[in-house]
Amino acid sequence: MVLPGLILFTLYLLHMIFYAPGNLVDWQIRLYMMLGLLRIDNYRKEAVQPNSLDVHMARDFARQMADGSFETFEADFITLSPGEFVLATTEEYFYFPSYIHGVLQGKSSWARLGLYVESAGLFDSGFQGEAVVELTNQGKTPLVLQSGKAIAQMIFAKNLFVANPYGKKKHGASNYQGQRGAKQSALERVIAKDRNK
Repeated sequence: MVLPGLILFTLYLLHMIFYAPGNLVDWQIRLYMMLGLLRIDNYRKEAVQPNSLDVHMARDFARQMADGSFETFEADFITLSPGEFVLATTEEYFYFPSYIHGVLQGKSSWARLGLYVESAGLFDSGFQGEAVVELTNQGKTPLVLQSGKAIAQMIFAKNLFVANPYGKKKHGASNYQGQRGAKQSALERVIAKDRNK
């Protein structure tokens, strides 16, 4: 009777570790990466948090100008003025398998200073690339953002295998697959222009 109970317990553990839906926790993130089930280039072992992975700002930026265009540049740090909007990118390069997706969220320490990480942070199963982080200073004082510092956190969630992973979609484009640098929006003709100018 011990053997069937042990088999059931082992099957239960395997189900919980590999198949049950839900967010990956710290030991699962490490285990998945060790087994090659999740791949992240340029990640730091100490960045694994209880329920997420801290991601770090790289040197690539795109600052939105008054006319809606973007100025791209590289820097070790930037000063983000109140109301200013920039695109930044992460040092980490992600390879999401067809059974995991990611959600990028801000960190509370930055949020308490007024830094808002935009909410368009869903990374579909199959996505590969650096994460572009949309940042707005909603506070009342300029903020200094340093490359190499943790700027946001990636949450990994298990899902059923998707039929059409990002990058292999049958319908629609995968505009950001393989992105490097602060890639701008793929939308066209959405910024209103003042016709009197």
